[in-house]
Amino acid sequence: MGQRGWWICGVVMGSVLLLAPVGAWADKLTDLDERYQALTLQYQALQQRYEALEQRYQERQQSPQSPAGSFSLAPVEVATPPTTAAAATEASAGTERDKDGHEAALSDLTLFDLFSEGWNQAWAHRERRTPDMALLRVTTNFLEREFRADYAYTDLPHSPKMRNTQSLRGLIAYGLNRRLMIEALTTYQWNDIRNGPDQNGGTGGGLVRLQLVDTPDKSYAAQVILTAPNKGIGQTQTSAAYTLTGWQDLQALFPLLNRVGLYYSFTYENLQGPRPKAGAAQNNISYDLSIAKTWTERSTSIVGNLTTFLEAFTTMPLDGASRGKSTASLTPGIRFWFLPKNSLMLGADFPVSHPDPFREVYRFTYILNF
Repeated sequence: MGQRGWWICGVVMGSVLLLAPVGAWADKLTDLDERYQALTLQYQALQQRYEALEQRYQERQQSPQSPAGSFSLAPVEVATPPTTAAAATEASAGTERDKDGHEAALSDLTLFDLFSEGWNQAWAHRERRTPDMALLRVTTNFLEREFRADYAYTDLPHSPKMRNTQSLRGLIAYGLNRRLMIEALTTYQWNDIRNGPDQNGGTGGGLVRLQLVDTPDKSYAAQVILTAPNKGIGQTQTSAAYTLTGWQDLQALFPLLNRVGLYYSFTYENLQGPRPKAGAAQNNISYDLSIAKTWTERSTSIVGNLTTFLEAFTTMPLDGASRGKSTASLTPGIRFWFLPKNSLMLGADFPVSHPDPFREVYRFTYILNF
């Protein structure tokens, strides 16, 4: 990978080490707040029981049929506050906090209530028995609040121009409510040129995602992303990409497939601006089909929600000199939570179409949820 590759990896790992404690402390504070709320509710219940017993004692004292000094400690029915265990059970179908701080089940979002449901509800991530999570290549199908850093190293032994490329992308996503999310992203890329000086440069963009469907066993979303050209590496066109993406809990359809999810996305990309060379495409489509299996619980230390997955990704230009020529690859990968709200993903792309556009792409991703 060279000195530059190791330097980039060092920057990524340093960011992980700096940001991980933030998520851990935030989780500790949340846990302490939940415990405080539970203890407060238990105290209120005990106080209600004491007041009910005192009232019964006064009634017995005033009753002429009651012998002096007699008093019964019969059970008093008092509403018991929900415990953290009950809240955890309820969370299996997805929960959110109401205005009083209590757990409340998330309502289903569908196309039939697209303009009436979810817009006035606070953002919340639905917790499911089969996790629905962001992967390496398939477009995410739910709304997020996260910081994400992606590093990729591409080996290009057959390219007459470049030996390899490296890219580092960072993004911040913020769900405004249960229907809408906005995101800002930036990318920097280094090209190792065979003959001549190396190229490098950065670019940025923005994204809007709309939640179409959100139920316990399925999720669909649509998004639009605009990205400026990276002029430092010779790009001249602005990209507008439109994506429809989804997820299905396969265990809901086939009970034997324990904690297995199916992911899919379809993207149309339009490039506007002067073409960098004759025959370059201005319209492309890409699609991804992924399957993921989760092996551990989220509470497992170091490897919480350990998930292995396989992604099949294909892209095809709709015009230009390579019109209709598909490029396909397979990406096996793994994701796990090493701290609450802190997760890592590792994977590699392997081409399955010919001629090979690249040898391998190695990917490393860190995500901090907040």
